[in-house]
Amino acid sequence: MLSPHSIALLPEHIANQIAAGEVVQRPESIIKELVENALDAGATSILVIAHKAGKQAIHVIDNGSGMRKEDLILSIQRHATSKIKTTQDLERISTLGFRGEALASIAAVSHLEIKSRTSDTDHGWSLTIEPLQEHVLEPCQTEIGTQVIVKNMFFNVPARKKFLKSDMVEFRHISETMYRSALGHPECRFTFYDGDSLVFDVPQSDLIGRIQALYGKEVSEGLLEIDHITNDVQISGFIGLPHLAKQSRAGQHFFMNTRPIISRSLAHAVFQPFEHLIEKNMHPFFVVNLTLDPTKVDVNVHPQKHEVKFEYERGIYNAIHQAVSNALSKAHVIPEMQFRQQIADQPFERLSILKHQDHSNTEASTYVNRLTGEIISRNVQSEVYHRSETGTVTNQHRTAFEHLFGTEEPLINSPNSDIHHSKRVLGSIWQLHAKYIFLQSEEGVMIIDQHAAHERIIYERSLKALNEQAVQGQTLLFPIPLQLFPEDQLLFTHIRNDLESLGFSFVEIAGQLQIQAVPFDITAGTEHLAIQDIITQYREYEQIRPQGSRDNLAASMGCKAAIKAGNVLSIEEMKSLVHDLFACEMPGVCPHGRPIILEMQLREFDRRFGRTS
Repeated sequence: MLSPHSIALLPEHIANQIAAGEVVQRPESIIKELVENALDAGATSILVIAHKAGKQAIHVIDNGSGMRKEDLILSIQRHATSKIKTTQDLERISTLGFRGEALASIAAVSHLEIKSRTSDTDHGWSLTIEPLQEHVLEPCQTEIGTQVIVKNMFFNVPARKKFLKSDMVEFRHISETMYRSALGHPECRFTFYDGDSLVFDVPQSDLIGRIQALYGKEVSEGLLEIDHITNDVQISGFIGLPHLAKQSRAGQHFFMNTRPIISRSLAHAVFQPFEHLIEKNMHPFFVVNLTLDPTKVDVNVHPQKHEVKFEYERGIYNAIHQAVSNALSKAHVIPEMQFRQQIADQPFERLSILKHQDHSNTEASTYVNRLTGEIISRNVQSEVYHRSETGTVTNQHRTAFEHLFGTEEPLINSPNSDIHHSKRVLGSIWQLHAKYIFLQSEEGVMIIDQHAAHERIIYERSLKALNEQAVQGQTLLFPIPLQLFPEDQLLFTHIRNDLESLGFSFVEIAGQLQIQAVPFDITAGTEHLAIQDIITQYREYEQIRPQGSRDNLAASMGCKAAIKAGNVLSIEEMKSLVHDLFACEMPGVCPHGRPIILEMQLREFDRRFGRTS
């Protein structure tokens, strides 16, 4: 009898399950391996169907070269491959799949059926495999190429199945892989279904045509071509203009000899030339192809082959940096400030002091009387700022509000009271660097972050629409096609009803979902991007606070629909913004907890200028 510490060979089925753990981690892993096999077989058309995010079934059909009977039997054996025969082949790998582990690993943790036929036969062969069961091989009628059906993933490894994520998360991983595959091989038609729902069907094309088919015309028209050659690498592809930058890296794609790879170092090489063109938390769009000698790169350093190791990575980095810099320089891409016409005509209007203008507002006193609270003082670098920590509005805030919008009684006594009874005295209001609103208060100056203020306004308005009463949006003159990233389509379906409560409206025309109406806060011309940004932001919030879906959606709406730093506002727009802010339940902080209002007191100015009174 063997002791507990004696060495013994593992049973084959357990060894296969362990090996499968490296190759098959989730449904996306299976789809990636099968699509790579199809491409290596010379397929020009690949169909992928994922049922229940791939957990229930995966069906991949290609029109590649197919397999003969004897090859089909060998294909499910570990380390069986047609792609490597010598050590030299291993040193210059040019195929996507090469380890001979994919089908064997899939067969170890699922029910697998493969149908395949070559062009020189009049029928194909079907192979059915179940773990610990005899394989069933029989002739069948099928098209030239290969069909693979994978069912009941991890049915025999419940511990692995338990760690799969939600359908939404798993489908997002699948979508990202399908996007990468389609972008890396525009010469191949890709058709992708989520169950019975078509996600995309993109025909054979060149790269720019493929980008347009997947991301839409708006993205394809905002691209710059890159083309650069050095001794180490040939670089081609496209980068997006600054306005296409996103908070997520979903639109960033590297391909090395047609293989999709992930590299933060090379991504930084693309980002660096954009450094002063986009905000630090934004990521430029790009599809970059690297072509280099396969002996100068090791593709066998990652179990899922996502990462590679370059012999001269610094040279690759510099080449990418130069290629992107050249494209941006050639296109004369520089940051620019855009001014509204009426402000550009009178550039000093924002600094003028308004005097005795009509501003009848019977609602103002209602808001002012309701909004009271305590102010908390704190010393910041020897300067005294006042901030409403509890979200309430102070007496100083109320005074500034009255200066802007007046009260029911005139603020200044005048001999001609009949004339001044309908007039209101307004304090100074101006904008600093198209970012902050300065407002004269009774005891100094109040500073308002315009983006944070508008974010709070939209957030509270959206939350009310979601929880109490839906709002009617603004109907568009012409519906706008809604083209979402595949990984966002399932999430959109999940939150569509809530989006409609916020004022969005959607209609299906000729099988294409289109935007029919949008909330009034959405800027004209940004309707499609606004929805995409809201979904992206919502996903990030859901990862942090998965229990507060409606609050997360309201915060996403506020974050993406709010006016930004850099938006020049007219006097009336600033007044309206301040009015709406002081009507909020918590005007002191934005939905993320950052301060909206700061105040510097007049006595601090006096101290700094050496005034004693």
